[in-house]
Amino acid sequence: MEELRGWDPWVKRLEGWRQTPDRAVADAPQAATLIDAAGIATVYPASSEIANLFHAHVGNPDAKTDSKWDSPSGRVYSWRWELGRMGAAFYGSVVRKRPTFVSWPLLPAVLRLVADLRTPDELYDFGVISADAYRIARVLDDAKDPVGTSDLRKAAGFPMGRERSAAYHHALAELDTRLLITNEFSSEEGIKHHGIMFSRHPDAVRSAEGLSMDEAARIFLEAYLPTAAYVVPSILARHLRAPGAVIGQAVRALESERRLEPSQLPGGGSCSVVGHAKA
Repeated sequence: MEELRGWDPWVKRLEGWRQTPDRAVADAPQAATLIDAAGIATVYPASSEIANLFHAHVGNPDAKTDSKWDSPSGRVYSWRWELGRMGAAFYGSVVRKRPTFVSWPLLPAVLRLVADLRTPDELYDFGVISADAYRIARVLDDAKDPVGTSDLRKAAGFPMGRERSAAYHHALAELDTRLLITNEFSSEEGIKHHGIMFSRHPDAVRSAEGLSMDEAARIFLEAYLPTAAYVVPSILARHLRAPGAVIGQAVRALESERRLEPSQLPGGGSCSVVGHAKA
């Protein structure tokens, strides 16, 4: 990061992602504004190519997280419930399988690029997900409303105990990282609830199914670039878990339209810079 200091596109990125003292994010409503502007943001730092709420809260891209509750890390963690009650954005394991907020308008494109849009039945029949994960999916599919964590564990047949707890969380992660389930923080009790993506956000899923991968990449970049100021396609694709060839092709298309300009990072390596961000 040291070699980036003073490079104009990086300075503009810090401003866009609110990682400067004068633009620091003070609370959950301001965090929601950042998510809307950036399109996607992780809770804690997970990628150099994606905004995050922690660095925005402290206004410093060098700050380190800690495990204390009464700290910037703890405050950002608690925002999940506030943002959930606000219905501010979609929350799931997206960037590097870490907790990530995605703005509602960008969700269909992210689902198309990252999610497995097959049903849990199909995935189980093809051996993609385990029997444990399929059992959880069946419980959620049969439920009328999102199910709290403890109730879900009980209904899916995971008894108490360390071994079964690990099995439950592993199975849940199988579904979560494929964006097959939702993680919802809307309850007043502070209990995370889960639902089936197809049932909870059917319009977003239908929109995702109607997009080609190229269209989804284009939509993603057009939402992402105004605050990001530049893009390193290979890193963005890898951390987003999107196909590298698709992201690269979308970047080249924007370059051909002169909306992006090929450039070099100060420390070496290629990138593409938004025209107005280039020094």
